[in-house]
Amino acid sequence: MRECEAAPTADRLARCLLLTGLLTIFLWVSLAVSVARSADIGEKWDKLHGELDAALALINEQRKAPDASWVPFKKDKESLEKELEKLLEEVVEILNISDLTAIKKEIRAAQKTIRDYRRQISNLQTQKLMAPEAVAGWKVWKKDVADYEKKIAAYRATVDENEDRIAVLKRQFLEKIESIGITLTGDQIDTLIYSVTGDDDVEMIAVFDNIKLLTEKLRGLTRESRENIETARRYYGMHVVLLKTLLHLQGTYVQRIDKDHLPALESIAEDNAALMKQTESLLKRSAPQHREQYVANLEAQRLTDKTAGLYMRYLRGNRQRVETSRSKIHKEFEVAENTYHTVSTAYALIAVMRSADRFFNALSALQTPELLTFDNREMREEFRKLTSKMTEE
Repeated sequence: MRECEAAPTADRLARCLLLTGLLTIFLWVSLAVSVARSADIGEKWDKLHGELDAALALINEQRKAPDASWVPFKKDKESLEKELEKLLEEVVEILNISDLTAIKKEIRAAQKTIRDYRRQISNLQTQKLMAPEAVAGWKVWKKDVADYEKKIAAYRATVDENEDRIAVLKRQFLEKIESIGITLTGDQIDTLIYSVTGDDDVEMIAVFDNIKLLTEKLRGLTRESRENIETARRYYGMHVVLLKTLLHLQGTYVQRIDKDHLPALESIAEDNAALMKQTESLLKRSAPQHREQYVANLEAQRLTDKTAGLYMRYLRGNRQRVETSRSKIHKEFEVAENTYHTVSTAYALIAVMRSADRFFNALSALQTPELLTFDNREMREEFRKLTSKMTEE
């Protein structure tokens, strides 16, 4: 490639451009192959590098754009940021490909099936109350008690099958998460699976792990292309986009906690607090035959209150964890972006990317949520119930 630096003739310039193009193609293919061998995103590499290229172009355009523009159709920094966010959503979707994500989706599907069938069982039990003990054989459109009991039994069997399936998937999930260096207890796995932020937490772990992998591969390619500064700069620019993707993902996580999960949980807690006051009042003036039921109701409401408080502390704690990680990544992004716009040699890019590897390793611990362990089975079940209420509303 030193031939390209001189290129005094048209013939030599043509050969130079051809060599540069072949080098670029070779390096892209090398990266795609290495990613395919190392992660689950290899088959989507073509789409991913296209999105990264487009996002990098927007970052370059944004730097030169005015802060605001009153001219119709003239882009400013804010409008370009919105375009960039849409692209980053697509990047996140591609990077959120892992065995962990696939297992979590299967668990979620099984949980939905269980909820649906339990709801149907409840409806059938209600209908059974009004059903006749027996129906004449020719009245095929009518159901008797035995018909309902048979259907209820079949639905319960489906619930049991899905619960067994979840148990198997949880073991697989535990094995996969341990394979990337995260050690969890059974209770903590339950929290990750049944928490309202569970999908987001798994997404964060998967995306971070894939970005860490891609950054390592990009650093290797930057080193290989060090004699072609524009090619090296392009790879480094993709590292910048990946950091921006993490910032976007973490910002979305915090926003969901602030705008969706905490308000929903606070609303449930407020309703439960009002119910507790009502139950306490009724208990004081209850007849002896009703007292035991009111006491039991109050105990259940206190468990809900305790679990809701624990849940809110859990969400706020993980919000703070993500904010701490985001602050560190934002500083790294500012350095990377500034270096991308100013660097003049590939050697400097390689040095900074080597530092990025160390940074990702140091940051890995912050990507795992602080997971709960429960005092007893009742609290764990209440945690699941609260999650169901929050996701159904």
